[in-house]
Amino acid sequence: MPDLQHLANPVVHPVTGVTINKYEKLANDPVTQEVWTTAFGKELGGLAQGDNKTGAAGTNTVFFMNHDEIKNIPADRTVTYARVVVDYRPQKEDPNRVRITVGGNLINYPGELTTRTADLVTSKILWNSVISTENARYVTADLKLFYLTAPMDRYEYMRMPIKIIPQHIIDQYNLNDKVKNGYVYMEIRRAMYGLPQAGVLANKLLKERLAKHGYYEVAHTPGVWKHISRPVSFTLVVDGFGIKYVGKEHAEHLLHALKEHYTLDIDWEGKLYCGISLDWDYERKTVDISMPGYIKKLLQRFHHELRKAQHSPYKCAPKAYGKDAQLPLPLDESPKIDKKR
Repeated sequence: MPDLQHLANPVVHPVTGVTINKYEKLANDPVTQEVWTTAFGKELGGLAQGDNKTGAAGTNTVFFMNHDEIKNIPADRTVTYARVVVDYRPQKEDPNRVRITVGGNLINYPGELTTRTADLVTSKILWNSVISTENARYVTADLKLFYLTAPMDRYEYMRMPIKIIPQHIIDQYNLNDKVKNGYVYMEIRRAMYGLPQAGVLANKLLKERLAKHGYYEVAHTPGVWKHISRPVSFTLVVDGFGIKYVGKEHAEHLLHALKEHYTLDIDWEGKLYCGISLDWDYERKTVDISMPGYIKKLLQRFHHELRKAQHSPYKCAPKAYGKDAQLPLPLDESPKIDKKR
């Protein structure tokens, strides 16, 4: 199944054309350093209490710890690592993306971890339902910082090498006074990408908030939601809403409910959902789905040079016309396969 969560492209060096997926390479290259250290600072500042350089507001997801606080980390918690991911997302307002996630494989969370989310088949069924329902329309919405709004039921901890942190963040938070053995320690107080419990906590909070407005998750179909009386239903994949509605006022009812707690990116034309392009023709009751450039990006990612097109795994039998078309197929005289194989 194609990636239903993100449409992300590899970062291509503007001069050499080389594909880069390591933040350190981008940060140490004079050509790309300013763009990507600024993006890193925006991300880390957004997780903390803000980034003065970009003006990004903080979410109080993480708090930098001093030496005394580090000593008091609970004995039953494992201090995990931070993972830095870079990608280029052309559909976003700020396409140069740095994402800091938690090394969740080291977290031992005692509670429930399963999160119900829609898959590609479920999304396709909803799209088919849109074009099959009279006067139905489709709108998409992405929730910004969806995971970062859910408070943790217990705090977790991670550390990051100070050498990869941009200097303006080090200065803003006085991190040189907090560094221990080359690392900066952080206390995680809100759900964060990479935490095994992040999806559950964010989804649970969303359920509580939407239930007040009459929305509920369908019992036996993961990731599908409905309203108790309004003609609105939607699929949810991480923080992406694909909404079917009959009557714009009903879609607005859902969006207003979400806006009470989240910042949204809304596309009333419903042209893109989780990296899949949608071309709607409501008059003819059709929708064409595609992932433009998907194969080209894969070829680039795996450095595969396409020398000769091959549209079939084997050669097709030559076409025959007229009386030759009635001739029997030639006998297969190829040697038999050894039974011992």
